[in-house]
Amino acid sequence: MCASCRNGRPVDVSGQHPRGLAGVRAMLEVGAEHGVPRETLLRDTGIAPGTDEVCGEQELRVAANLVAAIGPAPGLGLAVGQRVGLRAYGVWGFALLTSATLGHASDFGLRYLPLTYAMTGLRLQVTTHEVRLIIEDAPPFIVEREIATVTGIVRAILGSQPRTMHVELRLPHADYESVLQTPVSFGKPHNALVADVAVLDQPLPQADPVTTAACEQACRTLVQQRSPGSTARIVRRIVAEGVTDADAIAARMHLSARTLRRQLAAEHTSVRRLVEETRRASAFALLANGHTVEHVGARLGYTDAATFIRAFRRWTGTTPGTYRR
Repeated sequence: MCASCRNGRPVDVSGQHPRGLAGVRAMLEVGAEHGVPRETLLRDTGIAPGTDEVCGEQELRVAANLVAAIGPAPGLGLAVGQRVGLRAYGVWGFALLTSATLGHASDFGLRYLPLTYAMTGLRLQVTTHEVRLIIEDAPPFIVEREIATVTGIVRAILGSQPRTMHVELRLPHADYESVLQTPVSFGKPHNALVADVAVLDQPLPQADPVTTAACEQACRTLVQQRSPGSTARIVRRIVAEGVTDADAIAARMHLSARTLRRQLAAEHTSVRRLVEETRRASAFALLANGHTVEHVGARLGYTDAATFIRAFRRWTGTTPGTYRR
């Protein structure tokens, strides 16, 4: 599965990428409304109590269990997709929200799609008159979920729905318009969200270049954290647990501080830089998940909340409280 920006560069969104639990929680909520026990939906998924991260393949297994339990009812995917709001995406969602235009947000979103809850590939197709966000062929539940999620994200970052926005589907005719609150046409050669091309240049109401730059750095850090085999990746994981002292990090890795510095230098980074990057990425994620400023500051190793607030303001130009709102 892959996504592509307007330049056509593929972005891997394979099922091995880790993700949070928002997608799984949404399916558990919909299942509960239909009387399906939690145990049924989590059967054979490997998701245990206390799990805080899953891979795409596990989420797809939950989806298969949900469809098997309820049946392939039209609109089931829409009900799930509408529950995965922009806040669930953490720093990725905040980057979209503060982008300059919808076009910039689209390019950014697709470039870092592995940080999302996407369950199939997406690609942006731009012509002289129209722009289409095309959803790769997938089972109806997955297509419905992606359509509902994307339309919700577009409304959230714009503050309203573009006048020309509509949905084109290959799926059989069903009453989707009343749920999506946007025109839907069926029998199309693809599944896509469509609008006039001018919408890409529409300024976003909460645009903030400083915050967007900080978010992009945090997204790059998250991608690097999930790439195997590097010393920097191990250091980031230790820092995310609240250990920020170089000697303590080296001891955790059974290395001397000098060896750790040398290995990181070979990867063109340092403990100090990794601490700053990882704190920033973790701060966005923890705040987005509802943790208090005091808890986040303590979790990231700051001496008190005021010190953390000053650091956050330096990164983004705003306060943690403003970011959460």
